[in-house]
Amino acid sequence: MTLRGAGTSAPVAATITAADAARTRWQVLVIGGGPAGAAAALRLAAGGARVLLVDRGGMPRWKVCGCCLSVAAVQELQLLDCGVGDDSTLPFNAVPLESVCVAHGGRSAVLPLPGGGVVSREILDAGLVRAAIAAGCHWLPQAHVAGIDHGTAGSQQVTATLTMRPPASAIMTSHVITADRIVLATGLADQVRIATLDQASISHTPGDDRRTAADNRIGLGATLPADAADLPFGELVMAVGRDGYCGVVRLENGRLDIAAAVSRESLGRNADPGRVVAAIVAEAVGRSSLPMPTTAALAAAVFRATPPLTRSAPLVSGPRGQILRCGDAAGYVEPFTGEGIGWALASGRLVAEALLADQLDVGDPLRPAAAAATQYRAAHHRQFAAVHARCRRVALALRRPGVVMAAVQAARVAPWAARRFVPAVIGAGSLGGHR
Repeated sequence: MTLRGAGTSAPVAATITAADAARTRWQVLVIGGGPAGAAAALRLAAGGARVLLVDRGGMPRWKVCGCCLSVAAVQELQLLDCGVGDDSTLPFNAVPLESVCVAHGGRSAVLPLPGGGVVSREILDAGLVRAAIAAGCHWLPQAHVAGIDHGTAGSQQVTATLTMRPPASAIMTSHVITADRIVLATGLADQVRIATLDQASISHTPGDDRRTAADNRIGLGATLPADAADLPFGELVMAVGRDGYCGVVRLENGRLDIAAAVSRESLGRNADPGRVVAAIVAEAVGRSSLPMPTTAALAAAVFRATPPLTRSAPLVSGPRGQILRCGDAAGYVEPFTGEGIGWALASGRLVAEALLADQLDVGDPLRPAAAAATQYRAAHHRQFAAVHARCRRVALALRRPGVVMAAVQAARVAPWAARRFVPAVIGAGSLGGHR
């Protein structure tokens, strides 16, 4: 199995029908086909588990994302490559990311950023799902999960109710999927309802358990045509303003990917997200000649928004710990440092490692639910506690114009010092230190 050369945007067909999936008892049901869910499903299937991966949409699909692979993300993808990756080609033939230009207040500084890459989410997500299928995972797209039921105190299974999105000529159908464990990789908008048949328990929505930062920002994303700016391949431009920041990078097919984090107040003042992003870019770039899209191009772009970015959620749900969250559903921090995809891949790895038993049992490759939950909580804390704290500090610093201006000026005057500082800011270290 290899991820290299898998860069194709052809639709990923279902490997099973909803009716057949409902007749099967799954060892793990993974909900969400993004990097976290697909990476978890791939590893679980490769470890001998009977896995069903579902997603409310299909593959390929576009997502609000900076589309940058950090050094850690590349390492995670190489681990999924089953040992292939000793050449110079990045996974999925991603465009090598060579530098980042940070602009603020009309000044800018260019810093080297080697080892990472740029790849569209259409290519990345579909490729990971294909790799999971190749590992033995079943795939069911267009399946919206209406709710999860973790049963009564004595129940050993959990169930999920799927509502299948029908073609125009068909009617909507519902199916109940039974599994021993469920992995929620449902992203920032984790709205899957978890209920119980136990009369002593109260049904609740996972969102009720989430906590969001008081000064949270909203994510915005769009793509522009290739000729919208004269930005070279391999260069990331970050424009930092008072109301947020915006990153622009050229994808493998030439299109420009735009991802921004903006204050809710700025969206309240101007409901048009394109104009909010355009104002941030204009403030940051000033009269410089940086290769950024024009105000008119940004104002005309079709932007999508995310829920508030910085948030936390319980890693484990259910009285027996049979429901585990990974990826953005498990918690997220404002992503200026471009580590989001790497975080998702590492989270998928950790949840799979926690679920899989050390020694494969012919009858059941999974670790007992309580032991898996304990291991996952500990591993997730070790991997992400310090990383998320670092990113939160960076996000808070970006809200202070004086700090940003001083950092840009220091990088211009002493680029040698900035080159040493960048890895500390973005976590470009060993695989064990961050994701």
